[in-house]
Amino acid sequence: MKFSSPLLLAVLASLLPALSHAAPNLVFIVADDMGYADCGVQGCKDVPTPHLDALAASGIRFTDGYVTGAVCSPTRAALMTGRYHHRDGVHDWLPPGKPGLDPAVPLVAGYLKKAGYHTALIGKWHLGEQPDCHPNQRGFDEFYGFLGGGRSYFPDKPKKPDAKENLYTQILRNNERVQLTEYATTAFGREAAAFVERQKPEHPFFLYLAFNAVHTPMEPPEELRQKFASIEDPKRRAYAGMLSAMDSSIGTVLDALRKIGAENNTVVSFISDNGGPITRNASNASQNAPLRGGKGQTWEGGIRVPFFLKWPDHLKPGLYSKPVIQMDLTATALALAGVRADAKWPMDGVNLLPFLEGAQDQPHPHLCWSYDRQWAVRKGNWKLVLAGPEKGQPAPVEALYDLAADPSETQDLSAENPKQIEDLRAIWKAWASEVRVDLSASPAKPH
Repeated sequence: MKFSSPLLLAVLASLLPALSHAAPNLVFIVADDMGYADCGVQGCKDVPTPHLDALAASGIRFTDGYVTGAVCSPTRAALMTGRYHHRDGVHDWLPPGKPGLDPAVPLVAGYLKKAGYHTALIGKWHLGEQPDCHPNQRGFDEFYGFLGGGRSYFPDKPKKPDAKENLYTQILRNNERVQLTEYATTAFGREAAAFVERQKPEHPFFLYLAFNAVHTPMEPPEELRQKFASIEDPKRRAYAGMLSAMDSSIGTVLDALRKIGAENNTVVSFISDNGGPITRNASNASQNAPLRGGKGQTWEGGIRVPFFLKWPDHLKPGLYSKPVIQMDLTATALALAGVRADAKWPMDGVNLLPFLEGAQDQPHPHLCWSYDRQWAVRKGNWKLVLAGPEKGQPAPVEALYDLAADPSETQDLSAENPKQIEDLRAIWKAWASEVRVDLSASPAKPH
């Protein structure tokens, strides 16, 4: 029997906007190579970051917020999938031409698009430049940015008639090459804000704003380099200008949310893709204090990052000290959208809301990492890590730390806690087998 009552149709139509509006908008913001201590709420003194500080102050600041990767592509892959990146073959950063993230693995954008979200990626992709890896093929309705891992921040120079296209660095709007005519970080903020301002209240949206700032090359706008002339170290001075530009662009996007009246019903998260590179991996004068090490290492400075989450209508601002990881943002987004992950591709992240609301206690019984010749496992406040090598240290060294008492990882407690080491090694080895870490290729596997 077919119902065609005008009154019934009118009632159903009136309900649709309310039902759609019930799902919050979702915004992921990712910085590139930002230091743990490089915003005001994390202790930064020489570079004002008013917009990041306001985001943190109005939401949850995770003191022990982690990422799965000690370098960029692995973290970005796990953020998109909600799964440890090892499961899907992204073990390191992706150089030009290397196959990208497995196109068969569902991404958060695809899940949300099917749930009725309008989706956009603005900025750096770095998960494959092959056609089947392109953001428009991976669930994003709109893409403005570049497919590779890095490029100049400055406007493009006029192209010579016989010049070859560089797919890795060129700016694209969807599939079309466009000319970058302004500072890249500013362009990404402007494009992200424009996307927000085009949205309608009855249609939820997902924005992934993925900066390449503050990664090398060290290219701040000249006026911002001059603004920080009092910083003696020229590299730190350049970093300050680049960080300030990114903070301003984040402010542009937050202003756009307020302009369309969407601030209270939008979940905004912020992370860095890894710790600041202190001595290697494109060192940029970032600061990770009080953490040890940096990008490319499994010390805390390589994997613990600035990590904020704000949802004004639902989350009371404050600090959260239990360990969380960027995959949790993915799982939380799907839960908020009422979407279940495909059973064939189960997520490792968890929905954070029950934990933030106090209904559950510990998001993860343990967390594990593996990168290059290094690995780590954290259970509660205990962390067993094999990291390095560092200056004067010929090979990675295994050590045990109590992070509650020693977040700087200075006091090795291995000798006093052999049973704890045995337990943590067993956890790491079981995890490594499950997610397909290649133990045979790692001379640093636990013994």
